[in-house]
Amino acid sequence: MNQESVASMSLKVIGVILIVSSLLDYVLLAIPFQPGSREWQIAYAAQIVERGIIPLVGIAFLVTGFWMDRAQGSGAVNRNPIQDLRFWAFVLSTILGVVFLVVFPLHLNNVRLQRTDALQQIREQASQTEGQVLSQLDNENVESEIQQRRSAIGEQIRQLISNPDQLNEALQSPDVPQQEKELLEQFQQNPQALDQFLNQQFSTDNLRTQQLTQIRSRQQELENQTKTRLTKLAVQTGISSLLLSVAYSIIGWTGLKSMGSVGGGRRKSMGR
Repeated sequence: MNQESVASMSLKVIGVILIVSSLLDYVLLAIPFQPGSREWQIAYAAQIVERGIIPLVGIAFLVTGFWMDRAQGSGAVNRNPIQDLRFWAFVLSTILGVVFLVVFPLHLNNVRLQRTDALQQIREQASQTEGQVLSQLDNENVESEIQQRRSAIGEQIRQLISNPDQLNEALQSPDVPQQEKELLEQFQQNPQALDQFLNQQFSTDNLRTQQLTQIRSRQQELENQTKTRLTKLAVQTGISSLLLSVAYSIIGWTGLKSMGSVGGGRRKSMGR
């Protein structure tokens, strides 16, 4: 056996191994089999598309190995295409082309429905949280706690601005934010500004506004993350599936057509 024969045999063996292992992988990825679950469909489609190039490489290796045999004149002539391994490789390529073509619109639709459900769930959770916050703020105990906290913080600030040494120490401390330093200076110059600040910060309306703003900001953040994640999943898997479908279909149909023309040519030459 010369080097060319070894090379062609290696290509065919590698091709068969890649094809068989990838098909086995597709079967194992389907376990547990839950075709009625949209999440399962999305995950399975993404996984088989991600591994979709492996059978294509295997078919290319297999066909190249047979081409090398034929170029050397050592390829066996199969009168019946069914007995030719290339025939089954091209049939598999055609089938995979159809499979990935079906996956393309199915996956896009599943992602669209998943996106709608995910956004609806985020909105419902945000609405539920808002209701809980509003219910808590309407409680008399909460109002009492807010007023107690307002009085305690107001007393601390008054003691601080009434003591020049402590005030200067706070104004010169690098640990105190600049915004708080400006407020302390303002309160020292205008004590009435402290009451206005406390009324603004420690009121039920202000607390309600802050809580609702945080909830809606978090809701918007989650919605944007969900849209980005699912859009990337739809585009990446969808385009890859479509490209794989085109590649498999071209190889499959071209290969079957070439084998048919070769067979026709042989029958014509035998008729002569």
